[in-house]
Amino acid sequence: MYVMLNSTRYPMVDYNVSFQKYQFARLYCDAASFRSKFYHMDELVSNPNITASEFCSLYPVFVFDVSKQSERLKTQVTDIQIKASFAANVAANTQAYAVVISDRLLSFQSDGSKMTVVM
Repeated sequence: MYVMLNSTRYPMVDYNVSFQKYQFARLYCDAASFRSKFYHMDELVSNPNITASEFCSLYPVFVFDVSKQSERLKTQVTDIQIKASFAANVAANTQAYAVVISDRLLSFQSDGSKMTVVM
């Protein structure tokens, strides 16, 4: 899974995740450290108190920190795409949710098959 902001990919290297094989350390670390990075707090104070097994079974969240981007992306219309590939077919009626935290005004455009966020 990764995010495309126009033609810039985040992260540059794929997450190689398997929740069944408990291979999600990088994903867990990114999710656990988000709070301290976002609020500029020490990690000891902002620790989410979620164990790795709780993260795996209850909170499998992907966090993409795209705060370090070029000035060009910060001042123009940005097309945001979230792309994912799966080892097996995704069950029918599976839903995905995205939370975008930004200091810019967002608008959404839809052509029926996809939703585009315009910043």
